Amino acid sequence: MVQNPVYRQFAERFASASIQSLVDSFNSEVGKYAWHYSRSLHDAALIDEFVRRAIDISAIHDGKTTSFAHAVVYDDEQNKLVIADGK
Repeated sequence: MVQNPVYRQFAERFASASIQSLVDSFNSEVGKYAWHYSRSLHDAALIDEFVRRAIDISAIHDGKTTSFAHAVVYDDEQNKLVIADGK
């Protein structure tokens, strides 16, 4: 998937983004059920960027599957994503 030009565009954008921007990108996908190829590349690049930055994403990703059921916030003290309260 890394060789895909659309994936590379997302990956390049995410590489220069702030952590809050990454979180916002994730949260913008929460609750959406439509699925298409471009979204899969977006989501893969986003998860890969969290992993590249060594951010703990176990609240949303089990290594194979990513859950977009809940919004998240970034806990900078623990360097991890956590499910946002009340969302």
